[in-house]
Amino acid sequence: MTQEEPAKKIRKIDFCSEIKVIPILDPKLTANTVPSTSYQAISLDNKKVIGQIIGRLKELPERLQHLKRVGKDGSVLISESREGAEKIIDELGNGEVRVENLKTVQVPSIKPSTRRQFDYAKQLWPTGFHPDHEIERLLDGTFLTSSHREYISSWIQKAIEIGNGSIAVQDSVLLSSASPSAHPLGHSVMEMVGSLPKRSESEYLGTGCDVFLANEPCAMCAMALVHFRVKRVFYACESKNGVLKEASAARFR
Repeated sequence: MTQEEPAKKIRKIDFCSEIKVIPILDPKLTANTVPSTSYQAISLDNKKVIGQIIGRLKELPERLQHLKRVGKDGSVLISESREGAEKIIDELGNGEVRVENLKTVQVPSIKPSTRRQFDYAKQLWPTGFHPDHEIERLLDGTFLTSSHREYISSWIQKAIEIGNGSIAVQDSVLLSSASPSAHPLGHSVMEMVGSLPKRSESEYLGTGCDVFLANEPCAMCAMALVHFRVKRVFYACESKNGVLKEASAARFR
């Protein structure tokens, strides 16, 4: 097992100075676009029959339930394949629905997760979207209030002061803290997790906790944090063997 890196020297943080907290999010959330797929749609000259046609169609595939059935121009999604679309038209037996009015359109193949993705997706085809306000605040930088800034600064400084430390906090109350031990696997995170107070059988030890680290955790420590279901992880310095740069955490500057 890789030994944990020695703690880097970090200057004491001045609460009055400007700090920067950088959210590290899943690339699926930071992407501005969503993938697309082709679908068969029918253009209807008589818009009054749209409701009748939709009522006779099967539901869209489960993976495409985020799509609206009708496009901006009034065309209607009917099938993923040309062959399937022609069969549906034949079964409908409606003179208003003709094979020559079939067209291939591009539609978002997944539901957008962010406002930016939704803005892109709706240019392809109307789609449903329910914003996650916490994610939106992380993306636009408005998540960090002055009180939140001081909260993070304070606990990060404590993690640094105890020597390459790891601290678990819940509701602004210290639950557990530790620095590395002499044991080969005694990284600060492992020592901190080992001293977390026991909870009810229905809860994991770290449920709802914020964890503050002097250094970015290694793979072993990161998996321990995942296993114990901590809420958020903040760290001050990147590590050569750190693994959270591509995961969901927050880096402190």
